[in-house]
Amino acid sequence: MTSTSQLTPQRLGPRPLALHLGLATTTVASSLAGLPFHRPEEASPLPPLPDSFNHALNAAAANSGSEMLQALADQGSELVQDMIDGIRLYHCHPYRRVSRDRPVIWQAGSTVVLDGAPAAPATAPTVLLVPSLVNRAYVLDLMPGRSLVDFLAECGIRPLVLDWQAPGEQERGFDVADYVTERICPAIEFVAEKYPASPLHLAGYCMGGTFAVAAALRQQEKIRSFIAIASPWDFHAEIGGQAKILLSQREMWANILGGFGELPVDLLQTFFASLDPNLGLRKFSKFAKMDMSSEQAQEFVAIEDWLNDGYPLVKGVAADVFDKWYDRNEPGLGSWKVDGAVVRPQDIKIPSLIAVPKTDKIVPRPSALALGAALPAATVITPPSGHVGMMTGRRAKDGLWRHLGDWILAN
Repeated sequence: MTSTSQLTPQRLGPRPLALHLGLATTTVASSLAGLPFHRPEEASPLPPLPDSFNHALNAAAANSGSEMLQALADQGSELVQDMIDGIRLYHCHPYRRVSRDRPVIWQAGSTVVLDGAPAAPATAPTVLLVPSLVNRAYVLDLMPGRSLVDFLAECGIRPLVLDWQAPGEQERGFDVADYVTERICPAIEFVAEKYPASPLHLAGYCMGGTFAVAAALRQQEKIRSFIAIASPWDFHAEIGGQAKILLSQREMWANILGGFGELPVDLLQTFFASLDPNLGLRKFSKFAKMDMSSEQAQEFVAIEDWLNDGYPLVKGVAADVFDKWYDRNEPGLGSWKVDGAVVRPQDIKIPSLIAVPKTDKIVPRPSALALGAALPAATVITPPSGHVGMMTGRRAKDGLWRHLGDWILAN
């Protein structure tokens, strides 16, 4: 008989687990060690901690008696334990995503286009959704009730998802330009030919939006509008200190890419952790106190599963991202080239919509706003929530999703 553990894949997140645990314990310990120098009125040099611990830290700074210090130490220990309890609860939570089984209408290598509304009329407006290469495409179609794809279909729009899937043999030699010219552009051409009576819109999310700028320039005679959702453009805008140090290690990254032949998922997750080092501490200590049977807990697990379910970046793409984007800032400086041609958003003459969330740890607002400033007469919107929340959170339907549906129907 097959055991349940064999049927249910083991969760590994938050990835890399040891890093998140190390960051949490180190920050709490550093807060205690630095208490004599702590000034409540001054900004802390440490990553954000849960509010309850910050309040206790300020109280202990004002009254440094031994009892207060011991109480603070106990609270810090409890906080880390809450995080560990939350991770354990996450690992054994019964929720597992059920595939939406969208029909495949196009394929090149490992990349496919999924049809989110096969019964839509031939004249229905169509949007080709381009996700990031780093995380799985199903963030756009997470689960019933948390699916941008379902929402757009209900609005009378045909949503098509460009699903990169895991890199195959063809993609292992790709760089960024290849993904634009060999995957996104041919997909646009196929969709435009398949649905000639349907206005076609191109929408990119995060890194997918950066890619889509280059594709829109090449294919704007085939698309009605261009949409970028939290897409980085100025890669030197408001990069945090930890992330900046990590990205500056050019020799280290070259050795990693040379040794592995790709950028492994756990190293990608290390970069994301550097953007907000105590996010794991805050969110898992909060999760530990949730009702595990609640909808809120299920949504947390669904999003966390997606966050930890990424793909490695192939060597050529990773090299471009580190060198051309984060080091040289070629998009922001107007020198980024795809297939020998400079990618100039200024030359995109079709209507454009730029969504820049209110708070975003992954793509700083100035980075995404730089793309809006470069596009001629772009419409800029500010959805509530953050980088992931605006796409999957409870306010997504009345925020980002509604804006996208209205824009596509109006254009």
